[in-house]
Amino acid sequence: MGKISKTTTASKTTVNEKQSVWYFIDAFLMWLFGIVMLAAAIPHWENPYYFLGSVYAYKLVDPMLGQFTAVFLPSIQLVVAICLILRIHVDAAYIVTMILFGLFFFVQLFAFGGGLDISCGCFGPEHSSQIGIKSLMFVGTLFIFAVLRIISLMLYRSRYKEEQ
Repeated sequence: MGKISKTTTASKTTVNEKQSVWYFIDAFLMWLFGIVMLAAAIPHWENPYYFLGSVYAYKLVDPMLGQFTAVFLPSIQLVVAICLILRIHVDAAYIVTMILFGLFFFVQLFAFGGGLDISCGCFGPEHSSQIGIKSLMFVGTLFIFAVLRIISLMLYRSRYKEEQ
C-alpha cells in the first residue's frame, strides 16, 4: 500500500507542477498582451489625429469607417488591457485580443504586400515602426500566442469535463 500512496502523491505533484507551469504561462501572456494593448491605446488616446492619419494611410477604409475605427479602437484596446491586467472577464479579453492581433497582422500584411511605405501606427508617432518584416513578425507572434492560448484553454476545459 505504501507504494500506491507514493505513486498517487507523485502523480498529484506532477499535476500540480503542470498546473503551476500553466498558471505562470497564462499570467505571463495576460501581462504581455495587457501591456501591449495599453501601450497601443494610450498614444492613440493622446493623439487621436495621428492615429486617424495612420488608419487612413492603410487605404482600406472610407473616411466614415476610418473615424469610427480611430474613435473606438483605442477604447477597445484600453478595456481589453484593463481586463487582462486585472483578470476580469479573461476569456472574453483573450478572444478580443486574438481578433485584434489577427486584424492588425492581416492589415499590415495587406499594406506590406501592396507596397505601402507607411508607419504601422501601433504605438503612436514616437514609437511606431515602418511596416515590414519586423512589425509583421511582432504582431504575428502575438497573434499566434493568442490563438494557442485559446486553443489550449479549450483543450484544458474539455479534458477537465471528461475527468468529472
